[in-house]
Amino acid sequence: MRIWLATVGEPLPVDEGRPRLLRTGQFAEWLAARGHEVVFWTGTMDHSLRKLRSEQTTTYDVAPNYRIVALRGRHYSRTVSLARFRNHADGAKSFRAAAPHEAAPDVILASYPTEELCRAIMDYAEPRGIPVAVDIRDFWPDIFAEILPATLRPLAPIAFWPLERRARQTLARATALSGMTESALNWALSKAGRGRRDGDFWFPFSYRKLSTGKSPEPVSAELKVCFLGTLSRRSNLETLVDAFRLLAQRNVAARLTVCGSGEAEAELRTRAAGLGNVEFRGWVGGEELLQVMRDSDLGALPYCRSDFHLSLPNKCIEYLAGGLPVLSCTDGEVRRLIEERSCGVWTANSAEAMARAVQELAGRSERLGALRSNAAQVFADTFEQDIVFGRALDALRGLAGLQRSHRTETAAAGEARP
Repeated sequence: MRIWLATVGEPLPVDEGRPRLLRTGQFAEWLAARGHEVVFWTGTMDHSLRKLRSEQTTTYDVAPNYRIVALRGRHYSRTVSLARFRNHADGAKSFRAAAPHEAAPDVILASYPTEELCRAIMDYAEPRGIPVAVDIRDFWPDIFAEILPATLRPLAPIAFWPLERRARQTLARATALSGMTESALNWALSKAGRGRRDGDFWFPFSYRKLSTGKSPEPVSAELKVCFLGTLSRRSNLETLVDAFRLLAQRNVAARLTVCGSGEAEAELRTRAAGLGNVEFRGWVGGEELLQVMRDSDLGALPYCRSDFHLSLPNKCIEYLAGGLPVLSCTDGEVRRLIEERSCGVWTANSAEAMARAVQELAGRSERLGALRSNAAQVFADTFEQDIVFGRALDALRGLAGLQRSHRTETAAAGEARP
């Protein structure tokens, strides 16, 4: 099949430093390796490094049947800013200019957000009879209420109504809806104002199994926890740091290693000042991340914002791919997975609860071994790449087939008219 994928904000295989690919980048490579013709539409803006890859729309030939088209968009420096929304509009405009020059696809999988690019894609696809599945990656504009002062948040539905209206209109136009969890799919269906129908599907974040070479038993008496990811103010890492302050005061043999950078890094380093059991590594490459996972007993996921309750964050799946049980206070889908499959430890969202959970595991090698074994099994039967992407491909094939059948029936009905 000829498949178009559209996502902005992800690292690309052509970026410097061999970045770890995310959902669309991984899916694109997986599809291309199986002979499908793939065009990955993205932006020229490198979201993680806050720099432009190019000043103009640029095409990268990754493989004979795999191309990346980075759509021109202006630079922005802040995650929440007018410049970022202008960048989204730029990308949609660039897509409208570039898409007609590409061979038409059989099906399109477009990530939401951005709403602007999804709308441009459907403007292209609808008159050509091309099915579009819109895949929910983030819950815009619902999460925008966070930028308002607490006293003004009840006014969020009014303040963001124009964005809400556009989101509903765009999602209602999609041939099919998808998401990383069933909760995310249900969120999209609610926005679109309809029930579930043939063609709608969900597929979780996926990884290849990470070859950490981790031994089945802890390598030391010290319990080691790692956090790998963006140091954002939305990540609730301050609670995790405070938990390790309590552990230090109680002389519990436990250590936290934080890998990543972001807007909250300076604040977190200040908060952890003087703690000998908390280490910040900054941004590290893939091999060093594997080594950190190899040396750790638990992967921390302290997210507590309401939108995280609807998803299984990629960090959760990455930990499982490396055989790491998950320590989390994230309610909803994450809590359900941890408790139903015993692949980690869920705690309440407080420093005391997290500290207590770590303290109870310290020195319990048999318990940690069982959690690690469960984590590896959950990944193998639920999140392994061939399983996840195989199901997504089947859904896209089905969507393309439904659209072909619809076109055939429409044509036959037209011929039958007197």
